[in-house]
Amino acid sequence: MNACLIGYGRVGKVTASILTRDYNVDLLVFDASGHRVEEARERGLEARLADVSNPSVAARIAAECDIVVAALPSRIAERVVSRLIEAGANVIVDVSYVADPMIFHRPAVEHGVKVFVDAGLAPGFSNMLAKRVESRLDRVDKLFIYVGGISADKDDFLGLVASWAVDDLVEEYTRKARARIAGEEKLLDPIWDAVRIELPGLGQFDALPTDGLRTLLRSLARVPTLVEYTIRYPGHVELLRSLHRLGMFDNKPHVVAGCAISPRDVFVRLLEDHLPRNGDRVILHIEAEGEKNGYWAKLSYTLDVTQEDLEIDVPVLTYLTGLVHAWTTIQAMKGYGHPGVNAPEELAQKLEELEKFLHSKGIYIHKRYCYEY
Repeated sequence: MNACLIGYGRVGKVTASILTRDYNVDLLVFDASGHRVEEARERGLEARLADVSNPSVAARIAAECDIVVAALPSRIAERVVSRLIEAGANVIVDVSYVADPMIFHRPAVEHGVKVFVDAGLAPGFSNMLAKRVESRLDRVDKLFIYVGGISADKDDFLGLVASWAVDDLVEEYTRKARARIAGEEKLLDPIWDAVRIELPGLGQFDALPTDGLRTLLRSLARVPTLVEYTIRYPGHVELLRSLHRLGMFDNKPHVVAGCAISPRDVFVRLLEDHLPRNGDRVILHIEAEGEKNGYWAKLSYTLDVTQEDLEIDVPVLTYLTGLVHAWTTIQAMKGYGHPGVNAPEELAQKLEELEKFLHSKGIYIHKRYCYEY
């Protein structure tokens, strides 16, 4: 099967490496950056310079590639995937942020295209674990997803590492988060609706509601309370609130020394310049409360791993995202899926296979059950 990767950025590089090294996939890379195209070629990949947002380029890729693996910035992802669907691409495996991936469903069904969405760590792997939790309790009353890519050393600058696109990181802080609380759909503000929480065995964190549930709001419709939180070290939210009051998240341009620039663009650039590129830690904690065999029950799954633990040369958040992206691509290449949108939780039935793959990389998930008789 002829596979093509569009987007050779932080995650795309890891996805490409896993596909070619672990699965021996012949991969053709497309990117709009000449520098990244050269980097891909230096790593032994066939790579072409291309503006994939151009409809004619998207049509050519759809015709040339049996499967398209996408790792694009959120600002262009929806447009590019839509054009690939319209062009009749056979299979698309996308790890990019799209506000509502279900917008692809009807056109994908009409064109006979399989579209795997949110094929990363969270959303992605988190969806599979959430679906597993739901299936193992008789009733789920509350389900929370806590996830964060943070610095392994909490005393590092901002407690963050530049493990993915910084403009998307800032977007996450300003985008309203869809959630469900006591059966009512809510829009939560990441900064102003943040809370302080304690995770078992991990300590206290600031928890910001973020918009990662997406397809889970439909597939876990029977769960009355469902929220995803991005976690940061204590004190991070208070800093964000101060920056918000200063207007640093504002997109409105200000004229400074004769040049118009928005505070947000300045903030993104400063983060790009000052955030460390390595030394991160990833925590994923999924926790549900409900009923099992007539008794109250609580079930959780926890991942806590650092870049140093794995002895890798890229941030662990980038690595984990690329691992799941590549694994999902292999499932698609094996023929899994159906025309239309394939949500990541639909792969929960293959979760044991993914866990074995992660174990082979030294990555383990810990389960905890609590009952009250």
